[in-house]
Amino acid sequence: MEMAAFWDQVDREIAKFDLLQHPFYQAWSAGELTTRDLKYYGEQYFHQVSAFPTYLTRLHSRLPDGPIRRKVLANAIDEETEPCPHSELWLRFVEGMGAAEPASTASHPIPEVAALVHAFRSIAANAPIAAAFGALFAYESQVPRIASEKLNGLKQHYAADDRACSYFALHMKADVHHSGVWRRIISELVEQDECQAAEALDGVSQAARALWTALDGIERERLRPSAN
Repeated sequence: MEMAAFWDQVDREIAKFDLLQHPFYQAWSAGELTTRDLKYYGEQYFHQVSAFPTYLTRLHSRLPDGPIRRKVLANAIDEETEPCPHSELWLRFVEGMGAAEPASTASHPIPEVAALVHAFRSIAANAPIAAAFGALFAYESQVPRIASEKLNGLKQHYAADDRACSYFALHMKADVHHSGVWRRIISELVEQDECQAAEALDGVSQAARALWTALDGIERERLRPSAN
C-alpha cells in the first residue's frame, strides 16, 4: 500500500469523529458551559486519563524485546512522571472547576465513559498490535489541538489559573511527540506487512468512535434537567 494513501485513510477516519466538532467541545470553546459542567466532565473523563498509562503497559507486556517496546514504555513513564503523573495534573483542572473531593471518588463513570475505558483496555490487551497503535494514534494525534482550544477557552471564558490549565498546557506539546512516535511505528508495521494497514485502520476507527461516544454521554447528562 502507498503510505500516503494509507495515512489519507487514517485522516479521513479520524475526521469522521473530529472531537473539536463535537457539541460539547464547541460549547466549551464558545464559553457556553458552566463551571459545574466542566467539573462534571473532568470527573468523568478522569477515568480515561487515569487509565491511559495502563493501556500502554498492557501493550508493552505483549511486545517482543526491541525499540518499539521501549518506545511504548517511554510513553508510559512520561504519563506517570513528567513533570508528575498526568492524572494529578488533570485533578488540578477538576479542582479548579470547584471539585471538593478527588475526581477518582466523586463520580462513577457513565456507561459511555466506562465503554471508552473498556474499549481501550481491550484493544491494548487483545487486538492486533497494529490496531493497538492505531487506537493510540487516534487519541493522541487529536490531543494537541484539542488541548490548545480547551486552554484558550478556560482562560478566555472561565478565568482559569495556570494550575487549573497545567494539563492542557503540557499536552499541547507532549502529544505532538507521542503521536509522532505512534505514526512512525505504524508506518514501519504497514511497510513490513500490508495486512497490518487494515488492522491499524480498525484500531483508529474503534478508538475515534469510542472517544466521540463518551462525549455524547457527557453532553446528554449536561442537557438533562437537574444535570450534574
